[in-house]
Amino acid sequence: MPENNVQQRSAVAKARFYDQHWLARGQNLHYTELMRAEFIVGGIREYVGGAGCQILDLGCGRGWMAAVLSPLGKVVGVDFSPAGIQFAKDNYGDHGEFVLGDAASETLGLPPDRRFDVVVCTEVIEHVEDQPRFIRQIKGFLKPRGWLLLTTPNGNVWQEFSTHRAMVHTLQPVESWIRPSRLSQMLRAEGFTIQTHEGRPLYELRLGRHRWLQRRLFHRLCVSLGYEHKYGRFMLMDALYQFLAARAPD
Repeated sequence: MPENNVQQRSAVAKARFYDQHWLARGQNLHYTELMRAEFIVGGIREYVGGAGCQILDLGCGRGWMAAVLSPLGKVVGVDFSPAGIQFAKDNYGDHGEFVLGDAASETLGLPPDRRFDVVVCTEVIEHVEDQPRFIRQIKGFLKPRGWLLLTTPNGNVWQEFSTHRAMVHTLQPVESWIRPSRLSQMLRAEGFTIQTHEGRPLYELRLGRHRWLQRRLFHRLCVSLGYEHKYGRFMLMDALYQFLAARAPD
């Protein structure tokens, strides 16, 4: 079977799952989503500068990130879920343009010459079968020396998470969590320069060796003292989430 047909069938199957998933979530934001948004907005301000940049939200889901990103530039969101894209248009259409992704196209249905200053990819790559190809695809969307801001679960704690009785019901159609070292390796293989790579906790499910450091109070104390990035670098090996900012090659 041609590769494009396989990818399209996989995308359609996943879209059915996410149609229900995103409609159930609605406009309610979990604190981990707010944590991601804080990192991404901070990264754009620090590495890209002021307003006016072109931003691609790759795997935008129900589109909520556009409301956070729109003060920083023009936002385009792409996703395979028809219900997710429709929800995004209905609820966040004033903040961005939303496109239903085409799995048979390398550009996912965007114009082939469309390039962005920033690609935001939050909790997506762990649901992709061919991750090196996905990173090459991301690079193709970026302008030279553009920025990737990516968040994904931490493969170092996958075994603990996937066997935890409270978390089994949260698993999605494809779960391919990446270890931080492997993620760094894949990005560097495509010429990316990693600027920061940090961990962030899930307060109600603390995993790894440094569980006690993942309590909400301790984490927020580090933030209030200005040690957020130091905390994140220390927690990269154990925290549930990994947050990364990387620059594309020339």
